[in-house]
Amino acid sequence: MKTFSIRILTGLIFTVLLVSCDEKDPGWTLKSPDQSISIEIRQLETENGIGLFYALWRNANAVNQRITDPSPLGMICEGSRFVEDLEFISEELRMNQVDSYKLVTGKKLDHKTEFNALSLSFQNADQAKITLVFRAYDYGIAFQYLIPGDSEEKVTVVEELTAFDFMDGNFWGHPYDTLSTYTPAYETYYRKEKVGTEAPWNKNGWAFPILVESMDTWMLVSEAGFNGSYGASHLEAECEGGKYKIRFAEAGSAEGFYKNTSTSSLPFSTPWRFVAIGESLSEILETSLPTDLSAPSKIEDTSWIKPGRATWSWLFDNDSPQDYERMVPFVDFAAEMGYEYFLVDANWNRMKNGTMEELAAYAAEKKVDLFLWYNSGGKHNVVTEEPRDLMWDRDVRRAEFERISQLGIKGVKVDFFQSDKQRIIQQYLDILRDAADFKILVNFHGCTLPKGWRRTWPNLVSMEAVRGEECYLFDPRFPLMAPPNLCILPFTRNAVGPVDYTPGGFSDNTFPHLTSYGFELASTLILESGVLHLADTPERIMGLPGYAVDFLKDLPAVWDDTRYLAGYPGEEVVLARKSGNRWYIAGVNGENKEKEISVDLSELWTKPAIINLITDGIGARQLQHTQTEPSDGILTFALQPYGGIAGYWEVP
Repeated sequence: MKTFSIRILTGLIFTVLLVSCDEKDPGWTLKSPDQSISIEIRQLETENGIGLFYALWRNANAVNQRITDPSPLGMICEGSRFVEDLEFISEELRMNQVDSYKLVTGKKLDHKTEFNALSLSFQNADQAKITLVFRAYDYGIAFQYLIPGDSEEKVTVVEELTAFDFMDGNFWGHPYDTLSTYTPAYETYYRKEKVGTEAPWNKNGWAFPILVESMDTWMLVSEAGFNGSYGASHLEAECEGGKYKIRFAEAGSAEGFYKNTSTSSLPFSTPWRFVAIGESLSEILETSLPTDLSAPSKIEDTSWIKPGRATWSWLFDNDSPQDYERMVPFVDFAAEMGYEYFLVDANWNRMKNGTMEELAAYAAEKKVDLFLWYNSGGKHNVVTEEPRDLMWDRDVRRAEFERISQLGIKGVKVDFFQSDKQRIIQQYLDILRDAADFKILVNFHGCTLPKGWRRTWPNLVSMEAVRGEECYLFDPRFPLMAPPNLCILPFTRNAVGPVDYTPGGFSDNTFPHLTSYGFELASTLILESGVLHLADTPERIMGLPGYAVDFLKDLPAVWDDTRYLAGYPGEEVVLARKSGNRWYIAGVNGENKEKEISVDLSELWTKPAIINLITDGIGARQLQHTQTEPSDGILTFALQPYGGIAGYWEVP
């Protein structure tokens, strides 16, 4: 077989290699069950030797088209290099694998997935072995590395060579944080660039997930399936030619403590790297790959896990958690709305005019449960907000969980992790495990991205990792950036897991919002979270028209199904969510111009059914309620600049 330098591999050359290999180097191909997606794995010559590469293909309209350039694979461990000149040992093909599971929270609860799997085993010049496992679904691909061995042995991974090499197209990503007291926290704005654009201001690379539109195909890239044996990753800033390479946690994060390499006993497997793939954005927004690739639930009885809605006093009164009397109205507000929870935020341990025990007892009388805020603590964190240093040491953490569970506390919000290093990833999982033992729900803030943990630990109800509505407090750019950013999040951040955006901020804060009341109402539906924190005050919410208040009262936090209806990242998004016998619809406009949108509801809407719509009124801060019965299931509506709509209909 002819060999080529990787520097001169063109699309034509790689295609020839894929179809014209001799028996000595046949390569491998894995196709999805419906044959629409495939991954090709080849050993190709580079300037350093023979390396492993993969390319992704999609079959559309009977035409098989390559949708990525050849992308490198490989791993460097202490004492072993699994990059060049690997000797092939064996392969194992497993067809039509089926996995069924049910989530407690999510954009869809019941899942039945089918995939084909291929395992390829190699050894390096030192006879050390490695296996690459690939999966092909009808809606994406995934792969991971496995290193076999005896449990008394350990391996340390110092670098991963994995990359995703895209052709020309559009790219949406958000920069990985520059390190600070409060970061990384995945709270930068998403940006639209051309594939391969390198930004001089982006020194720490791109955070997961990234979204690519190329070759008439949409692709979303992220990672899942973490068990504590590996740190989380992001992508290098250097992406010349569209090649985005894995980069480990920043060495200076966690105040410089702990290594940014990963060490584990053998046998060892890395997290899954995955690419959700589709012809339209529906396959991206609706993807289930993060949970498909995660371990089954470790909680046998999940009946105590209650998703829900919450009121929250901190946003408009930062010191309220330190004053019993200033929180009581929000407990009353939760009771009046029929909401399940009230969140007691930072520094509640300094409470005056009452105690936490008294607040818990009062809330219980009102049939409202409490979440309590905690600093993640430990030496990796110098943030002074309290209580801190109760979530790091296992014995201390479990003692606190036991104490608050006896008070009737149902959940914790743990904040300020500031690193993706392996030791911090282990802390997330330790918190979830210990909280489950005491039947406590968990909401992570100042945190990493969702990794599919809501399947393994269904007591995880939400995670922040987003620039949310609290930024109206301190970011003068937020009013202008929020509308387009919110129209990107359903296809990126929220596609991979729950997002605690704290929507529904109708009141102005430090920096007045440009979004309409319709936009803010719709935002409570656009983003999914197992616990939905309503951002505004009792006075403002109860001052809305009665039909809007009723809409917020009835709003579910758990969805049986979610469907993409229309939209484009950064411009607008319209989706539908189903709960029981009711479909909800929501749409938001990320641009400062009026639009007319038509969506096809024929698969969801059965005549006769009246759709109740709440839209913007004459001004941006007025609402109006209308009813309509769309002809042939086509619903047409107008979106004001930075406006929105929300509505629902019953399933006959």
